[in-house]
Amino acid sequence: MGLKQREVKYDYLRTLAVFAIIMVHAIPAEAVNWKQRLFSAAMTPVLLAFVGIYFMLSGFFLLQSGTENIIDFYWKRFCAIFIPFACYCGIYYWYYNIYLSLDPIPWYEHVKEYFCALFTETIPMAPHLWFMYVIMALYLCAPFLARMFQAMTDRELKVFLGLILLVQGICTYLPALGFEVGPGLDYMVFKGWLIYFVLGYICKRLYPSVSYLLYAGLGAAGLAVTLYQKWVTPAFTPGIHDMALSMIAMAVSIFFFFERFGDIRVPVLIKAAGFISRYSYSVYLIHYLVLGQIVKEMAEKTFIRHYYIPRIFFETVLTFIISLAAAVFFDETLVKLLKRSAGAVINGGAGRKRRNEHGSGKQL
Repeated sequence: MGLKQREVKYDYLRTLAVFAIIMVHAIPAEAVNWKQRLFSAAMTPVLLAFVGIYFMLSGFFLLQSGTENIIDFYWKRFCAIFIPFACYCGIYYWYYNIYLSLDPIPWYEHVKEYFCALFTETIPMAPHLWFMYVIMALYLCAPFLARMFQAMTDRELKVFLGLILLVQGICTYLPALGFEVGPGLDYMVFKGWLIYFVLGYICKRLYPSVSYLLYAGLGAAGLAVTLYQKWVTPAFTPGIHDMALSMIAMAVSIFFFFERFGDIRVPVLIKAAGFISRYSYSVYLIHYLVLGQIVKEMAEKTFIRHYYIPRIFFETVLTFIISLAAAVFFDETLVKLLKRSAGAVINGGAGRKRRNEHGSGKQL
């Protein structure tokens, strides 16, 4: 797709999103003074809003166009999502269970343990991979959700949006206020991370002409509520991140900021964002290993370890650069090889089937 046709604002948003997630993990869990606590409290919710934006971007593209042949849809996502995911999980497994292991076991035992860890979400030292299990589950639903949403009228879609936000608000806040909602809402299908997955499509379709000041106000209010909970009512912080309505408001605000103002047509920026966006998925997968095992150790050996905020930015930028280089290397070698092998197996099987059918027709 050329520079004129490509919607570069989404490349910018995806690039910023992966950078934000790296920074979230670079912020230390402990703060030693009020300045550090203030920085962490203010930055963390904004950065975590990009987790929701990841889901919004995925759902936005799939729900407006994901109505092709379902088998083809699954095959494309298997190659684009599952194969790289399995490869990078293998890297984590190899590093922690083989390279660092002091208790060698036969290779076939490692194969068994690797696949067990892959399918039970127990890949060592990779807590960020929870995202992938959620996104793959949502991808399974995407072709059917696309058909459902595209068949709905705008009015029906508004009712649906109000319903899912209402249910999520009830599930998030009422139990914290001492009101038990009972098990009934546990069976509500449209809640949790699925809300973000459908939110990009719904907001873009229903509210494209609303003034951005409204979205900016929602985002600012969401951040203000979050900070109020952290500083004034620290004992009352139900769903303060992730699925809190305040977090949803921040994610929507950022999404629409890029929707309205992100179409910056500077060739250098377009090419850089497009390149990073292409590998952003793999950068996300590998960054936790790079940050924890390479960058943090490097930071500890320099003077910057004494400075809270400069160290966070140093670790974020260096992790981003190394992770991008690793993503390019692995995607263009191991991942590409496995994709081609999977394609050859499928195409070979389809070819044999056609030959057999052709032969059977001749005999008849």
